[in-house]
Amino acid sequence: MEPTSSAAAVDFSEIDGLLGDRARLIVHPKLGRTLEALRHIAPGELILSELPLLIASSARALPSAMRRNYQAAADSGDFNLDDLLIMHAFARASDPVRRRVLHGFCAEECCPPDHPLVVSAQQTATFCQLHDPAAAALPAAELLSAAMVFSLNAFGYLADGTTGGATTVFWAASKFTHRCLRPNAVFHGDAGRLTFRAVRAVAPGEVLTISYLGPWAHCLAPLRRKTLWKTKGFGCLCADCLGEDVMRPLPCPACVPRSAASGLLLLAPDLTLTLTLTLTLTLTLTL
Repeated sequence: MEPTSSAAAVDFSEIDGLLGDRARLIVHPKLGRTLEALRHIAPGELILSELPLLIASSARALPSAMRRNYQAAADSGDFNLDDLLIMHAFARASDPVRRRVLHGFCAEECCPPDHPLVVSAQQTATFCQLHDPAAAALPAAELLSAAMVFSLNAFGYLADGTTGGATTVFWAASKFTHRCLRPNAVFHGDAGRLTFRAVRAVAPGEVLTISYLGPWAHCLAPLRRKTLWKTKGFGCLCADCLGEDVMRPLPCPACVPRSAASGLLLLAPDLTLTLTLTLTLTLTLTL
């Protein structure tokens, strides 16, 4: 999802073309620009298949001196190499692609100015302006926004031969709204495209959702919300976080005793039964 203040700067009509008769782009009063089902979507049905808009550069593509410089910066712990490679790609993107990145996604306006993501993006933009002539030719504000766009909207580590696992932004895919445990869609890399399919029946008018957390979704609601605030800059208000916390019966590693022999948690029989039933229910509802 993303806000709507820059709507006049870019044309979003291509997104509806990618979605066909299955869904459309809407402006939701609470969620901003997101996707809504137009008709019944059956479990397993394809919702979207999309090529990347912009892929972070590979370290191997950098000149040797720049590569050593960027690697040294990352090894110091002050910078993330992926963030530096994102700036390298953005600085060399075409004008239409840069325009979409800057005006078609949520960015620093969605986070407090002192949020760690914003602070890190500012530091990354400053570093790249000092060490990359292409980045130095761009306004610092554009580099900051691009860094934030990738932080809040990108997909990474996809199993395909196009992105090579590099951090990647997609024009339409970024508009899926988040839901922690029971999203109505899942995604995967497929022949260079990012593909989304329904995991359950989706009714007309329903907002399309994925989980931004991946395997890290299966934990208590407070931890999920903390993780999303840290990595995506928002406090989650999805139905899974506001409703009953079905992950609450999971044992706390700090509170439950461990076996001296194996190091595994020692669960009382009633807790073992409760945990088994909870996980079974969660998986059933998710699927």
